[in-house]
Amino acid sequence: MNFPLDSVAGLPDEAKAALAATLEHMQVRDSLKMYNNLVEMCFKDCVEDMRSKNLSAKEEPCVARCAEKFMNVTGRVGMRFQEFYTTMEKEAAAAAEAAAAAAEKN
Repeated sequence: MNFPLDSVAGLPDEAKAALAATLEHMQVRDSLKMYNNLVEMCFKDCVEDMRSKNLSAKEEPCVARCAEKFMNVTGRVGMRFQEFYTTMEKEAAAAAEAAAAAAEKN
């Protein structure tokens, strides 16, 4: 996760540790949510009956295709968010430089 570290530079070490623990907890929770969504979606789309503990010959490729598609879409969305975040960071840096330059002129 990209987090602007300069925004927490003034915090005490205990607060930084608490923040890091909270962020890690949020990442684990979000990962579990994503995994649960994947399982639920692919189960609904692919599993036809519960007569056997094994997937049928028809269900197995369906689950593999479903999981692959889900992971590809998730990766693509993550890349787009990263591009958006990078653009926002650049714009914020440019605005900060412009504000600093304007303050120096005054």
